[in-house]
Amino acid sequence: MYYINIDMENKNNTYLILTIILVILSVIGVFFIFQIKQSKNTVSLNSSSIPKIELIPTDIPITVTPSKIASPSPTKKPTITPTATPSAKITPTIKPTLTPTPTSSPSAKLNFSSYDDGFSILYNSTRKLYQDKETSGNRYTFTNIAGNFAIHVGLNDKWAWTNSDRQFSDSFLVAGKSTFRYDISTQTIVDLQSNGKNYTIQCIHNGKDTLKAECEQFLKDFQLIL
Repeated sequence: MYYINIDMENKNNTYLILTIILVILSVIGVFFIFQIKQSKNTVSLNSSSIPKIELIPTDIPITVTPSKIASPSPTKKPTITPTATPSAKITPTIKPTLTPTPTSSPSAKLNFSSYDDGFSILYNSTRKLYQDKETSGNRYTFTNIAGNFAIHVGLNDKWAWTNSDRQFSDSFLVAGKSTFRYDISTQTIVDLQSNGKNYTIQCIHNGKDTLKAECEQFLKDFQLIL
């Protein structure tokens, strides 16, 4: 009988210990469940406070309806009128002197006078007149694509060109003055002096008979203004 009581007492102790362990595990389980629930609430609260970012889809085709565009009216292309270009030595730097456009035949003559440089000249209306400066003084160029004519006015005893054998003669007169004439195959150069100025009349005829004849007339039409 004594042994039976001892056995029952041992069983009761075992149940008590298991009960205590079960209670402890239950408390621990409740604690963890409470912590997990609290964490979820925290995460839910935090996530609700973060603003949502909406992604704009880029793979959706966009159809654009073009509006009516008025067709531009055709514009006129500008017409470029070519002008005669002086020879390499002629580089006009002053505004060109305007000459009237001839209304008569191509052989019409125009008159030009320079009172500062003391001369006047009749020239073919097919030529254009340009005035500019050069080292020796003033230059008046009468341009033509076939060959330019020019009048150089040397100032302060200067000449437009250098010639060591410049000798004046009465065998060829221009404006009643003695001249030094120099002829080569492409041009004719005539020098004369008046009132302290040195005049050089230059004709680039390139050996063409028509320009040679025009040059001779150009020399005859040169006059001095006193």
